[in-house]
Amino acid sequence: MESISAVTITDKELEPARAEATAKLRGFSCRALREATPAPASEAKAPAYRPLQSTTQATPERELKLLERVQAIHPQDELLTDVEHHVLWVLRRAAQVYLCIHGYYEQASGLDRLKQANSAGGLGARQEPELARKLETGAAVSLFAFSAYLSVQLAEYQRDAADALPFTPEPPGKLGLAGRQDGLHTGLFYVYEAIDAHARDDASLVRAVRERARQLAERLAGLQHSLAEREFFARYTYRIEPEGVRIAGFELPSAGRALQVQVAVKRPQDVVGNHVAKLEASRIAQRLACYDRERQTNPFVELGGFVFTFIGDGSPGTGKTTLIQMIATLLGDYTQVAGLPFRYANFSIDEISDYQGRSGQNAKRFAQSILDPRGVGFGTIDDVDQVCGSRSDRHASAGQLEVTAVFMQEFAGAGTVVRGNASFGLFSNYPEKVDDALRQRMQARFLVDGPRTRDDFADLLHILLHRNFELPLGADYAPLSSQQIRKMVDAKYGEHDVPRSAGVRRVFEAIRGRGKGALASWRDFGDYLHGLSELDARFTGRAIRNIADAVRARMMNFDLPEDWLAQREPFFAKPYETRVAMLRELRGEITPEIVIQEINRYADSESRYAGAAEARELEDRTRQHVLEARARRAAAERES
Repeated sequence: MESISAVTITDKELEPARAEATAKLRGFSCRALREATPAPASEAKAPAYRPLQSTTQATPERELKLLERVQAIHPQDELLTDVEHHVLWVLRRAAQVYLCIHGYYEQASGLDRLKQANSAGGLGARQEPELARKLETGAAVSLFAFSAYLSVQLAEYQRDAADALPFTPEPPGKLGLAGRQDGLHTGLFYVYEAIDAHARDDASLVRAVRERARQLAERLAGLQHSLAEREFFARYTYRIEPEGVRIAGFELPSAGRALQVQVAVKRPQDVVGNHVAKLEASRIAQRLACYDRERQTNPFVELGGFVFTFIGDGSPGTGKTTLIQMIATLLGDYTQVAGLPFRYANFSIDEISDYQGRSGQNAKRFAQSILDPRGVGFGTIDDVDQVCGSRSDRHASAGQLEVTAVFMQEFAGAGTVVRGNASFGLFSNYPEKVDDALRQRMQARFLVDGPRTRDDFADLLHILLHRNFELPLGADYAPLSSQQIRKMVDAKYGEHDVPRSAGVRRVFEAIRGRGKGALASWRDFGDYLHGLSELDARFTGRAIRNIADAVRARMMNFDLPEDWLAQREPFFAKPYETRVAMLRELRGEITPEIVIQEINRYADSESRYAGAAEARELEDRTRQHVLEARARRAAAERES
């Protein structure tokens, strides 16, 4: 497979093209690319571009001044509006990207040497077709980069106002691709044309430029296979910094909202069993909906109880996907009441690429789209053991290791800022395969164990079939009565008064026996945690921080009142300080029992992961020994 190299384009690389790009916005000479009258039906299938036909050889020239045309949208004001200024800045930046990537293409393809030879009169007749092909391709790939950058940078800008407008622009006509100037003038011409025809205010300006850029990018992506020298562009992945826009071949880059996916509607009553996981998952949805977009903070980050990252593990078929759907459903409901934009996205194995650097870029784009402070985001990584490679796994691909490194940095890196607008959930059937450092970055752990009791199994079958036929309920059975979350949670927490893992229980009993009573002091908890660190070296300071976060979450062990979540006025419409005070009144107290339960829950989960990993390794080695023994017997039988 052809290797892909990643190229980062920073302000330093773009700066030399700034003066030329600015001059193009002030004015550029161009000949109209669109026909004055519609083409006959017989010509409808004519090529959509003009290879090697310069726009300086057709109709009379005219000078187009983009800056003046944008200023004319509001003729009564001598100054630009903020939106007009932003659009022009992005346009200039896109022109800089065009010029920079064209320079990279010239160097990679040898086009610069061919042009020098042609200027010096030393170009051979056999090289003329190559020069023509590379001139065309260089203009096409740079124009694609121009259009893709412009489309992505304006994708979310003023989106709500722009999308509310009717907009049916005529698609771009012919494309002039005879050289460097031709391609850039083509892009600017069609942007000017869209502005001239459709821009009447700020919102319509944004939409006209954005949609025209998208049309150009799609047109060029469709023409890529007719470009004979495109491999000199496709073998590189360009990343424009600091914006983070990625140009990878003719792939149309995705903006944040493009990651939005639809999920099946699931309510808490549709999730059978998993009582603690269900409660804590519903709390995540409630806490995220309290985000204050203007202040870019969340009361629960200040007061405690906000879960930024969590991992849910369980056997196949225990309800992990249903839990994801429940969180997304609740978030959609709550954020609509709160008046907040909401984005849900899942990062899957499909994002892992064989191309160097691309998997990490996909992971970075996913994380940044969820963390966007302009709204609420919920991101999931389902089957995380397949997506993120463990550094101790010799079979992990380079792409999986890239993704692991990116998520470790995004979830708990030096630049991680928890605003309270985003939460990430990792889900796996085999959490022991997840890299230890990545797993320890998860603040909360949910055991998704599915239906466990007789009522759970009856409830699950009832949910699936009761609409299709009727059966007697049976003695002492009330459908879904056992699925009321609060009814079961206290008992579930109480199960962690004593550790379940034998190793953890020995440490616990030793500390408790030393004090001849319940653990109730800082010294008791310190001794217990120290003993756990001696039992498992992975029990580090990060584990203590995760336990402390879980304890603070228990302190905020309350549901928001139903009327707060049903209407905006009782809570979401109030000033931030008032909301903080209202939540503070609901806050509970921390008790030694809560601390013990959370230490035991965390320690038991790590012990469960370690035990599963050891059992899996033992099973693999046993299977290998059995196969080797069979092979030796088969070989001995053949020799005899």
